[in-house]
Amino acid sequence: MPVHLRLRVAWQFQDADPKNQLIINPCFRVNGVFTDAQALCDSLATSLKTWPVFVGWQGTQLTVTSYDIEGTKPVYPNGRSQVNPGVAQAPTGDPAQAVTLSFYSDVNAPRRRGRLYVPAMLATNTASELGSGTISSTVRNKIGTLVPIFANLGGANVDWIVWSGVDHAAHIVNNWWVDDSWDHIRSRKLKTTTRTVGTTSG
Repeated sequence: MPVHLRLRVAWQFQDADPKNQLIINPCFRVNGVFTDAQALCDSLATSLKTWPVFVGWQGTQLTVTSYDIEGTKPVYPNGRSQVNPGVAQAPTGDPAQAVTLSFYSDVNAPRRRGRLYVPAMLATNTASELGSGTISSTVRNKIGTLVPIFANLGGANVDWIVWSGVDHAAHIVNNWWVDDSWDHIRSRKLKTTTRTVGTTSG
């Protein structure tokens, strides 16, 4: 029986608050006998720790945790790997700004497609790129380098998948794209610390 895993990848930013994490959640199918989710976590952490463009992000805390997608609730982690523990990188851009890695299996249709909202400031440290109205080809190509990392993770018995919760089925990713439109993930924004106020007579 294959095992289906969701790997939670979290880069720590700003401080140690667990809410201040940049998170993506790729999913994988392990075919045949499965014994070591830890090995997948270790492998993905190793591959991603130097993936960000800015060296500061390469040195921040990166935690990869695996969960059995079909596990009986409550589902506890069955693997965890962490590099640079206790280090939190100050934001080098808007934490909510994201580049979408879209992908699908065979046909671009519901239950066969997925998305990862990759934090933009991991893919570029250039203010002009982050402030542009559209995403440059340089940034899109950088996001595209995640594809072979996911596709080759774990060897021949591991596949990067789209997981359909409706069908309870896994579909192997074989098509992907990155477009030039920014996305914004509001849950990643920093907590408000101050405000400018005023009154008006209308």
